[in-house]
Amino acid sequence: MMNNQHKPVNYKIVQSHIEDSSDQKVPLSDIQRYGKECGIKWRKVQELTLPNIDDEHWNQIAKFRKFLQRIHNDRLVFIDETAIYAVMPPRQTLVAPGYQPLIIVEKPSAYAQRYDFIGALNSSQSIACMTLTLADRKNRNIEGIRKEVVNEWIIKMLAPAINRLGINNIYLICDKSRSHSKVNMMETLKAGKCKSVVDIFYMPTASAKYMSPLDNPIWHGFKEAIRSQYPVTTANLPSLFSKTFLSLSRRQIKNAYRKCAIAHGTDVYYDRSST
Repeated sequence: MMNNQHKPVNYKIVQSHIEDSSDQKVPLSDIQRYGKECGIKWRKVQELTLPNIDDEHWNQIAKFRKFLQRIHNDRLVFIDETAIYAVMPPRQTLVAPGYQPLIIVEKPSAYAQRYDFIGALNSSQSIACMTLTLADRKNRNIEGIRKEVVNEWIIKMLAPAINRLGINNIYLICDKSRSHSKVNMMETLKAGKCKSVVDIFYMPTASAKYMSPLDNPIWHGFKEAIRSQYPVTTANLPSLFSKTFLSLSRRQIKNAYRKCAIAHGTDVYYDRSST
């Protein structure tokens, strides 16, 4: 019953219920033995939020995916932002017998400088990107990527990059962040003499991790590639970010589109958690 309600349960809870129901003490080891014989297993928790199990939420995702599947993937340009920290030590290190896996870093991760990164890609290539450093945020007196920053990036970098693609009838896809104003972004594209983008669409609320190739598949691999360059310095990080993002392979991006069920013919409900 608790599994069906997606509530955490352990053998002590089961023991309490059995003892209350039978009005007698039952050893925990006996309950564990019977549980094992019944096929009950101890497994790692998979976290769900309310939207994850909401039918309407998944119907909106499915509807938007079907819409995207009718458009050639090269005409779908996704944009998204992520935060990267100057201290990004490798997740693993070789350790000789008798030693501990300890490495020295300049600062603890909690105090490391944060870099805000924005990127855009279609199904064939990464198109444009920008890094907002700590110094940039201080000079602009902002805490992160804002509407003005996005619009400036569009007119200086994204619009010219899209024009170089030579593809007509392009759609920009993004989340509903406050920095993504459809009206302002379209005006900025026109100011950048980019006529290829015909419309901008927002993904359904809280769906970016399922629908954006950047949000989950690409950003994870991107950050792991940065980690592999360890040690890095604050001086070369911005250029390393750009180089790593713009060198994404066509295969990596295609796989990310496929994982987000944007590829034609993919089951639009394939990644919904079983409820």
